[in-house]
Amino acid sequence: MTNYISRAEAEELCDGLIQQYIGSKTVTPAFVNIDGFVKVFLKCKVVYETIREEEMDRIGFTADGIRPLRVLKSGKIRDIVYPRNTIVLDKYLLNLNECHHRRFVLGHEAGHIIAGRINPDSPACFHRFTDRERMDYSVADMRERYSVLEWQANVIGAALLMPRYVMLNTLNQFNGGRRLPVYGENIFHPREKTILQKMASSLRVSYTALVIRLRDLDMLKRHDVSEYIQKELGLGGGG
Repeated sequence: MTNYISRAEAEELCDGLIQQYIGSKTVTPAFVNIDGFVKVFLKCKVVYETIREEEMDRIGFTADGIRPLRVLKSGKIRDIVYPRNTIVLDKYLLNLNECHHRRFVLGHEAGHIIAGRINPDSPACFHRFTDRERMDYSVADMRERYSVLEWQANVIGAALLMPRYVMLNTLNQFNGGRRLPVYGENIFHPREKTILQKMASSLRVSYTALVIRLRDLDMLKRHDVSEYIQKELGLGGGG
């Protein structure tokens, strides 16, 4: 890949993109309107279809005008070639309980669009749900799921949904700007969990996506697991 985008580049670029999209507003938004950003700023068409690819975990697609997408329309399976830079999402993402998931998938596909502006030869790309319990993925499947293109789209998507300056504002609002303590990699005290849940709700992202983003932005203060066991659970400590 000739036009690799580093995490640092993605962070700076997405901050600039979202700030330009928002315009001259002086108030930092509580969350990013990713739908408006994609449709108005990126000028991309977003359509919802019942995707019927052979791999049923394909739930998002960024079209290149060449590769067809298999969908169910009017009771029939059809292979449709969508115009380049059309984003196709599976209809099930429109369910109310999939709101955060839909926003994440749309942000991921927007990441492919932006990367495609930098590297115009980018191919059509799928967003796929990875089942961590499934063990029979082929080598080709794993390469597609964890390719640089997919990593890049995830990094850009997260930075669009949760730009650094919006994250700083949210951390100020809910924790006085202080980094949140984490024990080990994933253990939080109930009081921090409550803060995280409020932050995720404000940003309209999932709890898991928020924690990953906070970790990437060094907004978590790491403590050893033994500290949690001893101080919070009252266990261990010798003797």
